[in-house]
Amino acid sequence: MTATTQFKCFSAFLFIMMPFIVVATLLQTTPAIFFILNLLTGILSWTYLEYHLHRFWTHNKKANSTKDAFKRHVHHHKHPTEITVTGRQRLALFFISSVLFTISLLLNNFSTIFAGLVIGFSYSFFSHWMLHQVWSRKIFPRLHRFHIHHHCKYPDRCFGFTTTLWDVIFKTTPPKQATISDKTIQFYYGNHDH
Repeated sequence: MTATTQFKCFSAFLFIMMPFIVVATLLQTTPAIFFILNLLTGILSWTYLEYHLHRFWTHNKKANSTKDAFKRHVHHHKHPTEITVTGRQRLALFFISSVLFTISLLLNNFSTIFAGLVIGFSYSFFSHWMLHQVWSRKIFPRLHRFHIHHHCKYPDRCFGFTTTLWDVIFKTTPPKQATISDKTIQFYYGNHDH
């Protein structure tokens, strides 16, 4: 996890996002497209930030500034059913996201990118909780499989929990032949019926 790898990932992210910003700027006179591109820019930016923080921050046991984050994350890997964000907190995030979405819809300017970031951030707390529910494998089969692999077999892979996009781009997907055993499933769900 070198600084060079982080820089390469961030540079690739900027390269991918630049067309969204350029096209949005050129299409400011087309309100619907302008709004959608700015919202997508914010949401995609959050998904990258989530990937980057998860990969380079919470899985970095060497950096002094991330020791607490690393310890909390190790605890979550050992106890996957323990999610620290409560339903009340998720509800508050949903409310804040709804308000920001409405305001950005009314303003329809570049502040919509910020609203997209907050919506992506809020959704990540919902999606992470969902990925620890048995039923999520039917709704998000690939993402669910990636998350189980990350928790139980490949902690150096599968860092996204709202999308697998950045894992695919940065080649941190699980091996194609990787399987998930019944024992792994029991651990992941806390030995509950599934």
